[in-house]
Amino acid sequence: MAAEVRVLYFGEAQEATGRSEEEFTARDTASLRNQLISRYPDLNRIPFRMALNRTLLKGDSELKKNDIIAILPPFQGG
Repeated sequence: MAAEVRVLYFGEAQEATGRSEEEFTARDTASLRNQLISRYPDLNRIPFRMALNRTLLKGDSELKKNDIIAILPPFQGG
């Protein structure tokens, strides 16, 4: 079953979307990723990772209502 989740954008992902956060409805992180790239094609050129409730994901995961997803592009050190 699909769940409403909050998506937070950081760095280049925030620049590509023009937003710092928004809400999506998705059943898992794979379908969420597809929705994100469909809505914001510029995200497709950024090798971003996703974190679910502050835990960096290594694969796809089911989503539950009120989960928080962070879209994390590569960060530059300095």
